[in-house]
Amino acid sequence: MTGGASNHVKSGGLRSIDPRPKLMLMVSASTACMLTGNIPHIAGILCVLILTLVVGGADMLVVLGRIRALLLLIAALFVIQTIFAGMDGLLLAAVLSLRLLVVVLAAAILLEGEIRDYLLALVQMKLPYELAFAVIVGLHFLPILRDEAVNIYCYMQLRGKDFKKLGIAKKLRAYSGLCLPILAGALRRAYETSIAMDLRGFRAMPGRTSMRRLSMRGTDVILTIFYPVIFIALGFIFVR
Repeated sequence: MTGGASNHVKSGGLRSIDPRPKLMLMVSASTACMLTGNIPHIAGILCVLILTLVVGGADMLVVLGRIRALLLLIAALFVIQTIFAGMDGLLLAAVLSLRLLVVVLAAAILLEGEIRDYLLALVQMKLPYELAFAVIVGLHFLPILRDEAVNIYCYMQLRGKDFKKLGIAKKLRAYSGLCLPILAGALRRAYETSIAMDLRGFRAMPGRTSMRRLSMRGTDVILTIFYPVIFIALGFIFVR
């Protein structure tokens, strides 16, 4: 059951864009920032991502709320790198921090859309459905695992375990006790998901149909070409 109509979200902005330009943005931005160590070049890529979020109508307060913990982690890594490597490591710390910021912001742009649309996009890009489905399921469960980790951490604190006062050896043992329940929960959830997929006849037929089909508009095609071109152009401008 396939429909020829476009399924763009009606809310406008980034959510109305086909998933494929956003996937291209993620891949091209991440690749470009990893291939260069030039700070102005990476900063230019970062500006393009921020401009995309602003022009796309994303609520920046919501975006910052989603990535707040990651921003704090990047800041902490920058400080640690600077302390241990001194001024010689300041440049490397800045490059690594900017690269992480690029990846985080590109991922934030991907969140401005429906997960199901990315599954359809990957399938229409000729990626095997099983692999595309595995990628989407993994993305779906990441926030759940994060919430589980926070809950278990709070439970351990309520039982009197103060992580800040523990030594390094005891802290490592405590974190292993934190990871084991998360791993057990992930394995249980994977087992339950596999049973649910079998009961619903996943891959019972050689082909799979969809009620709707993604179709790219002229704007989507332009954006798909625009992002890799602009990142390459920034490289020619700053890396000389």
